[in-house]
Amino acid sequence: MARWKQSWSEEDLTRLRKLAGTKSITMIAKELGRTTGTVLAKAIEQKLPVMHRSGERNSRAFERREM
Repeated sequence: MARWKQSWSEEDLTRLRKLAGTKSITMIAKELGRTTGTVLAKAIEQKLPVMHRSGERNSRAFERREM
């Protein structure tokens, strides 16, 4: 079964909670082996802080958002 079709295990949720707000959704998705969409959706569902790139495309600055 494809990874994105699998349910979230308690271990996956624990890792997401630990990483949320410290890394971008893209980086978290790579670490968890999931798509950015599924990670973002789960973070929002769990009311976790989400980091995303702010404004400029080439900027490495990140902005933290509380959900």
